[in-house]
Amino acid sequence: MQSQVAQLYNPLLGYVKKHVRNIEDAEDLTQDVFLKLSKSNNNGVDNLKSWIYTIAKNTITDYYRKKQLQTNSIEEDVFLDDEPTEDATIELGKCVHSFINQLPEEYRELMILSEIKEIPQKEIATQLDMNYVTVRSKVQRGRKKLKALLEGCCTILQGGKGSILGYHSKSACEKKTSCS
Repeated sequence: MQSQVAQLYNPLLGYVKKHVRNIEDAEDLTQDVFLKLSKSNNNGVDNLKSWIYTIAKNTITDYYRKKQLQTNSIEEDVFLDDEPTEDATIELGKCVHSFINQLPEEYRELMILSEIKEIPQKEIATQLDMNYVTVRSKVQRGRKKLKALLEGCCTILQGGKGSILGYHSKSACEKKTSCS
């Protein structure tokens, strides 16, 4: 079994690195996987490799759950007194229009219909005589492009569940768009 473990270490470390960007955390998690393997009752296991990768997948999931809990508790500590501000949401909402206008035409119209006018995507597909799946994927890509534009110009301070607490314009943003 030890020779199999030695053969699996580097491929397993590579697998964990793909899912965990921090090299030190990936190495620690890989060690955790082998520790859990040594403590587990794997007598009835036919495929050791499959068993190890199942343990790795669960270990990575636990890692992100723990990290999310820590992040949430930090946000709760830092922003305990902060409530989402209507002003920040309204001001940022005004900016969204100018950012949508910066999108390529194929996304601009769909984003206006979907996000501004709040028309259901199935209805948009019918109105524009487009396939619903195409509309859905273009709206998703449009949202990603819009998010990238916003993040390029603003640092958005969010609370739990994505509520907007405030934002700060970056200096590069002042020249690109007017949010008033």
